[in-house]
Amino acid sequence: MKILTLNLHCFAEETIKENQLLIVETIIKEDIDIIFLQEVAQSENLDIMFDDIKKDNYGYKLKTLLEESGYNYFFHYKIGNLSFNKYDEGLAILSKTLLFDQTHFFVSKKVEYKNWNTRVIVSAKTIVNDKVLTLTSTHFGWSDGYEVFEDQVGKVLDNLKCEEINIIAGDYNVKAGSKEYNYVINKGYIDLFYNGEEEYFDISTHIDDMDIQVGSNRIDYIMSNTHFAVSNRKILFKDKKVSDHFGVMIEIVV
Repeated sequence: MKILTLNLHCFAEETIKENQLLIVETIIKEDIDIIFLQEVAQSENLDIMFDDIKKDNYGYKLKTLLEESGYNYFFHYKIGNLSFNKYDEGLAILSKTLLFDQTHFFVSKKVEYKNWNTRVIVSAKTIVNDKVLTLTSTHFGWSDGYEVFEDQVGKVLDNLKCEEINIIAGDYNVKAGSKEYNYVINKGYIDLFYNGEEEYFDISTHIDDMDIQVGSNRIDYIMSNTHFAVSNRKILFKDKKVSDHFGVMIEIVV
């Protein structure tokens, strides 16, 4: 099973249509099964069509383009906050296999649409090779004296069942090896891209020093409470960029 996580950076890039086509071409070429998306934007001033989704929703556009190429993906999305003063920003999951028990919840102390510190999480279950997987797309905030990274992680874990196979992927906003990163690891989660192989521990997933993470550009992770054999890893969209983040892809044996 191939998994990709990608922070889309809302509509901040100038070549959105070209970027969307490249993302779809890559999903098809790599035959990716599950995609975790963050900073999924849509215009604030448009009407909702259904399930929080508006006509220009970045993630839903990817789903539509995939369908036009003959590939069906299920889609789950939720709005979190206002971004750039004109976009709904949310999180999403795309999956080849049926998504069910779809849910969302907030992990930030502030839950205000117009406050960018508001953090929503989306989660859903799917079945792969007769195994139920709980998929969670996340975009954590860093500790700033009010919001606390560990508290946000704790809220995610409180909403998941530890006995299930959980995959929590997205923009964690913390560098590999930091105390915040180690907090997640000490909760029994495995960094699947790294998976104990040192050469993969410090690979950049972002084009610049990210906010407070000066000196480390690895902030996007695919974590699980279950050990998987990792048969392939790739950093996508590094040469041809579609965002200020690169795509993190792994292939695991389920």
